[in-house]
Parts: sequence; structure tokens; C-alpha cells
Amino acid sequence: MGKNGQLIITEQDIPAKEIKLAKILMDKPAPHCSAQSWAIFDQKTNALMFGKNEKERREVASITKIMTCYVVLQLQERFKQKDDTLVEISDDAAGIHGTSADLLAGDTLTI
Repeated sequence: MGKNGQLIITEQDIPAKEIKLAKILMDKPAPHCSAQSWAIFDQKTNALMFGKNEKERREVASITKIMTCYVVLQLQERFKQKDDTLVEISDDAAGIHGTSADLLAGDTLTI
């Protein structure tokens, strides 16, 4: 405890793994995510790095969205497309009902 009863925390009180993660996030913060829950795992150690409501039981995300992402990534790799490649929305794609994307024919998106 410091003056006036303030709690003082030093680097020695914080695990090295957490300090390393904080430094990484300060250099390159995680992108904004509006999802109600999410989690990021370290694939090498299979350890949870951080998340939001990550222990809450939820239904799986839309299979259509997951498959779209998978197909786009596979095509991107096969045809050597960069992440900033522009894709134009066709009349057929814009006319699909049941989507919340509100895309119009002629709109462009990056991969």
C-alpha cells in the first residue's frame, strides 16, 4: 500500500505472460468486435488469451457466414489475391432476400 491507502502494483506482481500480451496489444490493438461473445486462443498452447463472455453457452454463428469466409479464403489462396482486392456486388447477389448486409448491386467490398 502506498500513501493514502492506494494499492500499488509493480511489474513483479504481474505474470510475464500478461505483460507480454499487454505490450503486443499496445503495439497492435485487437480490431473492434461487436459480437456478444468471442475468444482468442493461442493455437500453439491451446490457451485462452482473452475474450468477452467466452464461457457463456451460445448457438453457433451462421453456417452460411462461416462457409462464405472459408470459400473466400480458399479462392483467395488459389488465385493469389491480396486482402485489399475489390469485389463488386452483382445484381443476383444484391437481390438475395434474408440477408442483413443491405448490399446493393455495384457496391464494392474488399476481401
